[in-house]
Amino acid sequence: MLVLYRELAGYFVNNMNYLANEHNVSIDIVAYPVKSDAPFQFQWSDKVTLYSRKVCDLSGIQSLIDTNSYDLIFVGGWADEDYISIVKKNQRIPALLGFDKQWEGGIKDLARLLKLRLTVNPYFKYAFVPGELQVTFAKAIGFSSQQIFTGAYTCDTAFFKRIYEKRPAPNTRVKRFVYAGRYAPEKDIQRLWQVFKRLRKNHPEIELHCMGTGPLWEARDRSEGIFHHGFCQGEQLESIMLNGDVFILPSIYEPWGVVVNEFCVSGYPILLSDKIGARTALLSSNGSLFEAANDESMMVSMQEALSWSAEELAAYQQKSHQLGMALDEKQYAEAILQMAGAKS
Repeated sequence: MLVLYRELAGYFVNNMNYLANEHNVSIDIVAYPVKSDAPFQFQWSDKVTLYSRKVCDLSGIQSLIDTNSYDLIFVGGWADEDYISIVKKNQRIPALLGFDKQWEGGIKDLARLLKLRLTVNPYFKYAFVPGELQVTFAKAIGFSSQQIFTGAYTCDTAFFKRIYEKRPAPNTRVKRFVYAGRYAPEKDIQRLWQVFKRLRKNHPEIELHCMGTGPLWEARDRSEGIFHHGFCQGEQLESIMLNGDVFILPSIYEPWGVVVNEFCVSGYPILLSDKIGARTALLSSNGSLFEAANDESMMVSMQEALSWSAEELAAYQQKSHQLGMALDEKQYAEAILQMAGAKS
């Protein structure tokens, strides 16, 4: 398989390694460098070869195709015009378009829809998307139900399952809220800090632990009860997640949010804004939904969490874990293999 991708992330690397190791798939990946505010350290299967997009231009990608017998081309999104032109030029190889864009129905969506129907959809045999909201968009740009595969986002289930198994059973009410994500305006993290400070006036025992970095890092709120851990992975991530109670993500724009998968597999009850795509698959009797960019709605969800008993917390933990584990590497690989094997 040839993968033409933009910025790599840990969950995608995990899925590629699983596909390579468990199904003996050789994978060549052309990708952009990782972002400076998400400096993941990746380990690759020996069946995966990585090429930097900085040095692998259009002719370099075509050279890979000319010297290899690929069964499938996986293109992540439509932003790179060279990637689209490669698929257009090599129609003998089935291609899938992976994306997480939601259908929102505005003027911008309508304009994008028309363009994608004409310039992208005709050259791809499949769409690979994470959930229901993306299925709607895939159909809008011309893919049929038979061409659309879901389950495009999952996490390192083995790693986060270990956290779930290590976490102690709840024996008290909620004390620690946890946020993980970029410190960026679209995450609405500054509103979270303000709402948390209001809530803490009547609940001085509660804490908010934030993991991540980004453009708002220097403007982080240093008020009592708010802890900033920076970018975390590995043992540091596990240490923080073992001691939290409830995960909250207040984004005003979040096509999916793989971090929700991670916290669900880890057994966290979740509080999500209504702009987070993952809510369609991962929020069901294991937390609550609040209106994005609405202080009072967020406050109500957090207050509700503080009222949960230890028994309710335990039930929410179990439900989250079940929902998270339903989106695993096995079903991800099966979708890829089905697309690769269904050649015309």
